[in-house]
Amino acid sequence: MATGLDVKLLRMLVAIDRHGSLTRAAEALGMTQSALSHHIKDSERRMAVEIFHRVGKRLRFSAIGEELLQAAKTVAGEIDRIEADLALFREGYGPIVRVGSGAYGCEDWLPDFICDLGRSAGRDGPRFAIEILMGGLAFPPVNAVIDGQIDIAICGGEIADRRVRAVKLFDDELVALLPSGHPLAARPYLEPADFREEVQLSYSAVAEKGFEDDRFFRPARAMPKRWLRAGDVSTIIEMVRRGLGVSILCRWAVARQVAAGGLTMKSLGRRGLATDWQAVLRAGEPRESPAGQAASLLADWWRKRLSRAPARGPRAGNRIPSRSHS
Repeated sequence: MATGLDVKLLRMLVAIDRHGSLTRAAEALGMTQSALSHHIKDSERRMAVEIFHRVGKRLRFSAIGEELLQAAKTVAGEIDRIEADLALFREGYGPIVRVGSGAYGCEDWLPDFICDLGRSAGRDGPRFAIEILMGGLAFPPVNAVIDGQIDIAICGGEIADRRVRAVKLFDDELVALLPSGHPLAARPYLEPADFREEVQLSYSAVAEKGFEDDRFFRPARAMPKRWLRAGDVSTIIEMVRRGLGVSILCRWAVARQVAAGGLTMKSLGRRGLATDWQAVLRAGEPRESPAGQAASLLADWWRKRLSRAPARGPRAGNRIPSRSHS
């Protein structure tokens, strides 16, 4: 029996949610608004449900519409990914594993991994290519994995969503980033109260689990004077360098810029604030799939990289090494 539920409808629901109106969604889908409206109304009639509540000229998803939307984000994303891979197969290429990392760029090491992967690929080596996607991803990047925008998200902090699984890559440390000459730079480490008169620069308006908001500031009931969203990590680093605020970021992302001068990083608390970095995949992703293999190879690559690097700084252990602690 025809239900009215088809891939075209699912893509329409995702587009309407993403663009906020029928007009903009229709433009993105390459169709007229009337054709989009007709398809939705016809689907509603055949399914005998109301996908949207119409409030004046605005559309709001109904309860069943919200359920369809969440399914559509997963299903449509998977179909788009499969169709793209099929097109590549027809052109003689292997499957593509799409990797993203949200606000943190991985330009310091991800290209090295891809080059090493290419050099090691032989008759029995991996038969896939890696595509790096950074801009326009759902935030946090875990959502981009769930929605099917990417296959692997490089994430720090705590991953508690059952829809994904994580493969650990390396240990790291959250550090305070200050401009050189800042009054706090003379201290051996910083406590939450030290930030009470500071402008705290952040790349997200949403507090991420496992980072400074819930592990450093909130337990001490001490907050910075003001939070300021400043886009991606590279922008934050330059704003700190120019004295426009301070920030808390992962050591691996700022160590090179600190070594270049103009910046100082300090540990948070006497013992520091450790965090893990992980490759995050969809929970049902088979370990033998291209994405599953890529995550395992990436973890192995990090283990080998860290085993060759000299341990430096407090709690160096298995953490990514740093050049300087001041």
